[in-house]
Amino acid sequence: MTAGIRRTITALTGCLLLSGCAQTVEGSPTADSSAVPRPETGSFSTTARSLGAPTHASGQMLESLRMAETIPYLFDIDPALHLSGTVRAEGRAALPQMVRYMFGTAAGTALRDAEVGTAVSASNAVGGGMDDPTVALREVTVSVFRMASSDEASRAVGPGLLAAEDVPTGGAAPPKVVMSVPRYGNAVAYSQDFRGGKNPTIALVAHDRYVIGVRGDLGVEQIRAYFDKQTAELDRFIPTPLEKVTTLALDRDGVAGLTVAPADGATSYAMSPRVAALQRTDVQRSVRAFADAGVDAVGVGAGTTSRAKDAPGAARLADALLAEYTETKPSMQRESVPGVPRGTCLTYRFKVGSDATRTTCVVPVGRHVAEFTDPQRGRAIQGIGAAYLILDGRR
Repeated sequence: MTAGIRRTITALTGCLLLSGCAQTVEGSPTADSSAVPRPETGSFSTTARSLGAPTHASGQMLESLRMAETIPYLFDIDPALHLSGTVRAEGRAALPQMVRYMFGTAAGTALRDAEVGTAVSASNAVGGGMDDPTVALREVTVSVFRMASSDEASRAVGPGLLAAEDVPTGGAAPPKVVMSVPRYGNAVAYSQDFRGGKNPTIALVAHDRYVIGVRGDLGVEQIRAYFDKQTAELDRFIPTPLEKVTTLALDRDGVAGLTVAPADGATSYAMSPRVAALQRTDVQRSVRAFADAGVDAVGVGAGTTSRAKDAPGAARLADALLAEYTETKPSMQRESVPGVPRGTCLTYRFKVGSDATRTTCVVPVGRHVAEFTDPQRGRAIQGIGAAYLILDGRR
């Protein structure tokens, strides 16, 4: 998937310019700024930013992220589904393609007028050749789409969803085998063999003005359990009218403004720790790590910056993030970062036996933790250097 904030520079920044002037952050090792070389930053900006109001398109994305907070943890439905988390949060323009990709052309037609939507996925595997080959891969995607009214949501979930799917390569699509979800007589559910004998289940149900969807390796009782949790969360959710999504804040707490600015001009924004955890390699582990650190906001730019309760919490979170990568990625190489006290970079292969690599760098600075990932090791080192300078100038 796919998915801002203000603060003034404190007087402590001036101290960084004085030879021999050291700063102390309680609970965190310190370094004399005059003795630390300036890190490599390349073309990355090292200046904190103030993010303005969202455009209508980015406001729709923010509303979709708000809806993502209502999605239950999939590991609460099935304990095995806690790995390889992803989140998509889309506005009206991108939703038709997103729906067709997840549910097929019939659902794409039925949900063509959806206003905003979000989808969360998880699996029982981390991929890259790091999993037990004797355990069958299982994947699940759950989603919520907001329609203009409850009547539109009800009309979208009907017999039309059982229409034959278009097959771009020609020929006939596999038949849809209708199923029933206990206690949800208004749901449309079916299985379809698109993956060589493995039949993922698809189920959609209307609830108020929302259409809730499931695709993947869940039984009907598990789908019922998910519907129960999701409908309860949506009953507590207060939607933002489409014409008012520009009033949502890109960076209410100023954390996204502390990230490195994206070179491609992409939108920077803040999200809740819950939504951030849904996107991690080990979702359940990340939920615990964010809670232990007291994280209250995560900013997204060219990298991410998480704000913990205090400096000790940030240090623990940095260690937890590094441990997650170390234990789930193949062929790990670890290195420190010149000019970035406590900065660590990990270079790992995409999968066992592959020559393609990626580098992730992490550094705690005060109560914040910056994380920067890039396929090019040099750019990752420059990115974390820029992130460090931004944060070090703000504490």
